[in-house]
Amino acid sequence: MPHPAQAPLPEAAWGPLLASYVVLVGLPSGVTLTTWWLGRQRLSEAAAIDRYGAWGAMGALALISVLLIFDLGRPERFYSMITRFDNLGSPLAVGAKLIAAKMFLLAVLIYGFERGRRSANAAEPMAAGRKTGSVLAWVVVFISFALAVYPASLLSRSWASPLADSSGSALIFLITALLMGAAAVLLTVSVLGTVPGTRELLHAGRRALLLLLGCFAVTLLFEMLSLAGRAPDRLLAGEVLTGGSAAMFWGVVVAGGIAVPAVGLLFFRTHRKAVFVSAVAVLAGAAATRYLLFAVGQ
Repeated sequence: MPHPAQAPLPEAAWGPLLASYVVLVGLPSGVTLTTWWLGRQRLSEAAAIDRYGAWGAMGALALISVLLIFDLGRPERFYSMITRFDNLGSPLAVGAKLIAAKMFLLAVLIYGFERGRRSANAAEPMAAGRKTGSVLAWVVVFISFALAVYPASLLSRSWASPLADSSGSALIFLITALLMGAAAVLLTVSVLGTVPGTRELLHAGRRALLLLLGCFAVTLLFEMLSLAGRAPDRLLAGEVLTGGSAAMFWGVVVAGGIAVPAVGLLFFRTHRKAVFVSAVAVLAGAAATRYLLFAVGQ
């Protein structure tokens, strides 16, 4: 019988479905937070931004819910996570409750948006709907913020994802969620082409994405510096910088997710194809970063 100190660790429960969940759960949060911010920049298409943002977030949350149900193995386990309140010590259960609450509130907001849009006089109902739904919108924003950072709590509770237990993981999860949301919005706008209002949306989205990229680069720098202290942390940093994850980090995160979109958004800002490529690169870089927080050290 092995000595307790030498006994093998239990097999990790993490798998590809949960990895996809951790990566994708940032997208609806980022879309909601980005469209909420854009909708309050006095843009001509503010109402449409809120509406499309709500639909986009709802679709992403539906996909994430399916992934979580498949990962749990049985739909009743997902239902139990949502309806029981004796499991609040489980980050996964709290996340499922947040997803369900956000989907319900988004459904209410979408109903208001669609009802106002189909009215005979769309301007007044839409304004009234935005006013009466402002409280719900704020609640959705707060839930989105919680869902953006909660993977740090989920992963830090397990030995299988030690990098997620670092000092900057929650901030990295938040920034990558915002990057994914801003990139998704910019990607959609670049595809729409000459639809009215897209020019000012491209300008606002490009500025927001550049600011987030700068914050992301600084956060990654200080995250690596924070890992230079204790020996176990140095091992994690070594795996990211020079080990098995180096190709993904330097190629997808740094070069593809920061350098390429920064050049594209700064020097080719009037070219829609450059904006499209930059947005795709940001999505790939942010997704790769979230995956590294999940996978490094396993």
